[in-house]
Amino acid sequence: MTAVSKFLNLTFLVCLVSALCNLHTEVNADSLKKERRDPVAMAIIPAGEFLMGSKQREGRADERPQRNVFLDTYAIDVYEVTNQRYLNFIHATGRKEPPNPYGEILLSEESGIDHLPVVQVTWYDAVDYCNWAGKHLPTEAQWEKAARGDRGSLFPWGTQSPQTKPVNFERNWDGTSTLWTVGSQTGTESPYGIHDMAGNVREWTQDWYGSDYYATAPARNPQGPGTGILKVIKGGSWHSFKADVRPASRGKGGFALKTDGIGFRCAKNR
Repeated sequence: MTAVSKFLNLTFLVCLVSALCNLHTEVNADSLKKERRDPVAMAIIPAGEFLMGSKQREGRADERPQRNVFLDTYAIDVYEVTNQRYLNFIHATGRKEPPNPYGEILLSEESGIDHLPVVQVTWYDAVDYCNWAGKHLPTEAQWEKAARGDRGSLFPWGTQSPQTKPVNFERNWDGTSTLWTVGSQTGTESPYGIHDMAGNVREWTQDWYGSDYYATAPARNPQGPGTGILKVIKGGSWHSFKADVRPASRGKGGFALKTDGIGFRCAKNR
């Protein structure tokens, strides 16, 4: 190899390394910029197995069989997305505000609702918000592990009935008093310190719904069926019955559905 060839090869390698370094820097800068858009606390869920679903003769048929599922490390929002956080996204992206469930005025003009969980958002709305924040909707498995821990607790706080805990469920609509301020109730957090995973609002997940998915799902990082019509909703809401505020319970809804009882939180792979 001639001296000129060696010089050209060396120059190429230097340029390649420089380009890769610049790309890495740009990617990190973009990720940091997105994180600053939604600086909410996130809990780190360590890699490992957890008990997902319900035992025989417990819960509904679509929650069975109960099985050990392994998930890689991920992070998940400690709190449901609030009206204030969602409106920041709306104003930054120029999107239309969601319907105001409390009155005829715009949601942004309603007083006293900044720290209530946002509702009246479709699955697509939730996906777009999470992408904007550099995150994603949690898979059903990620949501359930975050809610009940690795031992498959019946409720986020353990086995006690929700009637003995400050849980927002089995209620009628009462305007701005219906939903509770996110993170305002202590003693109901999940084993990872995550708030409001039972009642208040149900939450969108990434997965398509399949009634028999648990029988064939992979035991490692399940992502839900490849296709479907309905999306999985977890956690129960202010008007749900006791059985539906269990983390193992599986709700479902069309991806264009908007109701006063469905919100969301975001997750991030590590």
